[in-house]
Amino acid sequence: MSTAQTALPHAPAAAGQAGLPWTALCLLLSALVAAGLLLAPYPPLQDFSEWAYQGHLLARLFQGLPVGDLRLATAPIPNSSVQLLLGLLSLAMPPAIAAKLFLLGLVLGALLLALALGRRFQPRAPGAFAALLLTALFFNAGFWNGYANFQLGMLILGAWFLLEKEQQGRAGTILAFSLALFFTHAMVFAAFGILLGLTALLERRLRATVLGLLPAAGLTLWYVAAGAGGDATEPQGSGGLAAFLAYKLYTLAKLGPYHNFVFAEGGDLAFRPALYWAGAVMNLLFAAGLALALLLGLREAIRARRLPWAPLAAGAVLLGAFSLLPDLALNVVNPGERLMLPALLILLLVLPLPPLLLRALGLGAVILGACVLLLVATPQDWQRPVHYTELEGRRAEQFRHRPTAFACKWEEMQRSARTGEAPRQPISFATSLLVGQTYAGCTGRPG
Repeated sequence: MSTAQTALPHAPAAAGQAGLPWTALCLLLSALVAAGLLLAPYPPLQDFSEWAYQGHLLARLFQGLPVGDLRLATAPIPNSSVQLLLGLLSLAMPPAIAAKLFLLGLVLGALLLALALGRRFQPRAPGAFAALLLTALFFNAGFWNGYANFQLGMLILGAWFLLEKEQQGRAGTILAFSLALFFTHAMVFAAFGILLGLTALLERRLRATVLGLLPAAGLTLWYVAAGAGGDATEPQGSGGLAAFLAYKLYTLAKLGPYHNFVFAEGGDLAFRPALYWAGAVMNLLFAAGLALALLLGLREAIRARRLPWAPLAAGAVLLGAFSLLPDLALNVVNPGERLMLPALLILLLVLPLPPLLLRALGLGAVILGACVLLLVATPQDWQRPVHYTELEGRRAEQFRHRPTAFACKWEEMQRSARTGEAPRQPISFATSLLVGQTYAGCTGRPG
């Protein structure tokens, strides 16, 4: 037996040992994120306190307790699964514990999914790829903005790719995932539908795909017919073509690991300007590195004549929509971002990415972990809510999140749970299961 032959059985073990530091980095980052969620006075995720508050209201509604003039929606609501989960959990435990338990599950799910996707799709650098997924997609700006429904939808979409090809072609499997995604987030469901539709056309498996997607498509038509866009705003331009392109570039840069947490006193630009500018540059370089990795992966796939046509076409359609959508449409800020992120996930999974570049990008997890540490370790005013209108004079400050945006909702949720009295704060989001008058954050102004 030759030396080469005797070395072959040990190659997987050697590769596994080489990936141990990266796996440890993923574990450490997830532990830091979980600690940040638990150690702060409330989860420092911009919109999430509002969702937790609505989960508490929903639990009271289930119990027949007063919730003011709120009522349940009578049409299927796409962005409702997180609120329903929080409501059901709040029937069995205090709503604050229910909210934190859900978030810990989200963090654990992201960690396990990222590691599994790395092993399946980028075996040359699985741990580094997992760290990249955690940094850019699962603990990204949307996570810190508290977009819980969207983040859960991204996890469900990622889990789809772990299924075997045969399972993905079954109508029952398609039905289960399409319904789960419809009730989690409309934009992720749209990306899923585009991916499956193009796959069905190119691989000639229309029957199972149509049968699987039909119920969720029917729910979508019902939702639209019920007047989902009745209060929609007109698309809002961002000040000409140059500003529009700059906004798209900024959206891509938000994939980076640097995050700027803004409280009433200010953010990094006010207190740590050197850190702010270094972080901004790092995010731009990170986005450029991601684009380069995808281009190199595409080149390698072309050379190997192994082009995944359906996922590539789906990614192109989604990125085309991202490039054209305005910065505000149907009362949704930056809707194109919600299509760009599923496109990025799909493309990262199906292209053979260069390991060296993956390792460089995976180190972004270190920067993200440092941002979380700084957030938890720095004394802040957690009681004063910061509404976005208060930041109009600081438009130059980017990559920002407002952890206290809905501080009043968390406080009122705990007061109501402690005393048993009816909650007194109105809701702010009219995109979930509860219907009623909405008010702008904690300002008391109609939303």
